[in-house]
Amino acid sequence: MVNWWKYCLSACLLGLLASGCLRQKPDLYRRSFSPEEQRDLARRLEQSVHYNYYQGSPAEQMILREALRYDSSFADIHRELGVPYLKRGIAPGFWKYYARAADLDPLRWTGWRGYLFLYFYRDYERALADFNALDTLSPDIVDYPQSQSVDFMRGICYLQLDQYEDAIRFFRKHIAHESELSGGAKYIEPQTFLFLGLAHLGQRDTLQAVQVFERGHELSPENADLLYWLARMDLAAGRREQARRRLEQAKRQLGEGYVNRRAYVEEFYQTYEADLEALGDVLAGKTH
Repeated sequence: MVNWWKYCLSACLLGLLASGCLRQKPDLYRRSFSPEEQRDLARRLEQSVHYNYYQGSPAEQMILREALRYDSSFADIHRELGVPYLKRGIAPGFWKYYARAADLDPLRWTGWRGYLFLYFYRDYERALADFNALDTLSPDIVDYPQSQSVDFMRGICYLQLDQYEDAIRFFRKHIAHESELSGGAKYIEPQTFLFLGLAHLGQRDTLQAVQVFERGHELSPENADLLYWLARMDLAAGRREQARRRLEQAKRQLGEGYVNRRAYVEEFYQTYEADLEALGDVLAGKTH
């Protein structure tokens, strides 16, 4: 019996001591990381979501928010949190996170935000503001946000704003830079010549527009968009037989996929089968 009471007394004393220690050190079992470890952990968590979770899923968002607790100054986390809102058309969510990413790392994310303003939201003034700001940050470099020249995208902005002189200036600047990089114009995107020609059409300079379309067609003879616009120019000039030949070629190329397309959103001045059919009806005298 004596031993039993000694055992009970010892257990009580140990319990009191343990509870006293825990009260004195409440953080004994809490995770503790140095600032360097927190930054590294945030980056590891942000990288992990790309390989293990569906973008925008609750699990992905939970991990990204956990990463944000360790390093709220890491711009990539804010950007990644904004992507699902962007792709789902929820503009306030996109703007909130991308604005924070651009504030924290302007050289990396300002141009990307401009790209999204341009292609996803068709907000040309805001896109231009971001492209110009990026140009100020790197004045001696032609930046390529989302792998697209900032000069090319500024040309699109000005074209959509009907400011044709500025559009032509930036498209030609883009062509000159790309030609210098690759030793010629062979690898320039065909839509560059399409957009440049349309800018000349906006100035009612049909001759120059046709020359630009022809140059683009010479470099990319399979492109259906340029063939379509050349057929329209032929029809306007009374060259109906040539217009028919170009239209038939455009139909074949469109069917084979040689047309300007863009993931998630419509490309500017994208050519559809209905456009070719409508032009065919005009050539056949069905419509005017």
